[in-house]
Amino acid sequence: MTILISCKNEKKETNPLVIEYQEKGIEFQMQNKTDSAIFYFKKALEIDPTDIPTYESLVKTYWWNQQPELALGILESVPTEIQKTNSILTLKGMTLEKMDKLNQAMDLYKTAFEQSPKIRYENEENLMEYIGYLTLQTVIGEKQKAIAELDRLKSKKLTESEKQYVNSIEPYIRNYKGGGYNSIFGNEN
Repeated sequence: MTILISCKNEKKETNPLVIEYQEKGIEFQMQNKTDSAIFYFKKALEIDPTDIPTYESLVKTYWWNQQPELALGILESVPTEIQKTNSILTLKGMTLEKMDKLNQAMDLYKTAFEQSPKIRYENEENLMEYIGYLTLQTVIGEKQKAIAELDRLKSKKLTESEKQYVNSIEPYIRNYKGGGYNSIFGNEN
């Protein structure tokens, strides 16, 4: 299952070389060549040290290597201008969860949610962002509000692909029983 972390639109124009290195890193990730993946993700960050998708890929690679401490080190050294973004706070929380520090992680999730503007469904283009918002809302203890929002969403005229996406995510939110962001999708490793 894809990990949804972004609740806030943090997009910007990306340098083509960053994209190239990011893609090479992902290729190596898929081949289970994590050292090479890490190398390319770090090269991408040398070019653009504020590229959040590259941080996400690098951090996940450390998770897969069972090295959450290295992931946390990366997240603690991000440039000041992105330290408090929802994506970085959520990644840091998920990393802390992997280090059995759920209380600290939950504090970060609450901060990320509180600073996030309320996201409303507009159309297919912001559906993932909206679902990310509802997922974070669920994790911080507002599951019933998230379910009510999902029910409202399902009553709208959605495209077939939107319906499929919402229906694939809905059980995770409805069945969430606590335990942090990682447990909502079973990303506990």
